[in-house]
Amino acid sequence: MHGSLTVADALRAATERLRDASPTPRLDAEVLLAHVIGRERSWLLAHPEADVDGTAFEALIERRAIGEPVAYIRGFKEWHSLRIRTDPRALIPRPETELLADAAIAEIHDRLTSGPVVAWEVATGSGAVAIAIARQFTDAAASPELIATDISADALALAAENLAAHGVAGVVTLERADLLEPAGDTLPRPDVVVANLPYVASAEVDERRGSLGFEPRVALDGGPDGLDLLRRFLTELPEKAERGATAFLELGVGQVDTIRALAPAGASVTVVPDLAGLDRVVRLDLPD
Repeated sequence: MHGSLTVADALRAATERLRDASPTPRLDAEVLLAHVIGRERSWLLAHPEADVDGTAFEALIERRAIGEPVAYIRGFKEWHSLRIRTDPRALIPRPETELLADAAIAEIHDRLTSGPVVAWEVATGSGAVAIAIARQFTDAAASPELIATDISADALALAAENLAAHGVAGVVTLERADLLEPAGDTLPRPDVVVANLPYVASAEVDERRGSLGFEPRVALDGGPDGLDLLRRFLTELPEKAERGATAFLELGVGQVDTIRALAPAGASVTVVPDLAGLDRVVRLDLPD
């Protein structure tokens, strides 16, 4: 694809190159060509005969062909109507995580009618969920105290960049921490907790298929059965959270029943189904 060629020819060649590397080769080709020439995808579709320089585009296609995620190649992910900066310091925000953010936002809204709320995001990564929550309360009469933690200093640095880019750096406290460890000590205990902890089994991470070969292992690897961090979190939750606190967790497919069995004594567990009907988010309510 070196030199000048038409949009149609560039997309045709790139789609063929990505056929064995991506489940969405044509879409990836369109997104990356639009990115490299600074146009919208709709422009590409309306101007198939326009000339483009294929050299820079080919470089991006070769990165995608070895499995590098589109979000890392472009440097951002469009998520929850936000543009989240993305790079290998943190997990790429997934569409299903929007459900996690929305569930937490609704719960915080409800609790604010009765008084102050402390909300934690554990394993914040890029900071996407914390940003989505913070922006919901920017102009509200009442807002929660927001805390976002991660064990990775690299992830926290990326989160800080994203918080600043979205104008909410001053309303979210970032802290390096292992799960809820500082709660009740150096940080206040949460009333609402939202967490997208690693839940992929180590053997699956070892295979490094697709984006798993590029995203940080610490954000993916949940141990032999994918539940090591979730077990620790559920043990800590009643010790570190306020009585009657609510936690929202994103899970892998098929993990809900195990989480029900691991839930703290007296806690109720309900499923928040996603648009595909899959059980990906659970709500845990601790007893008062």
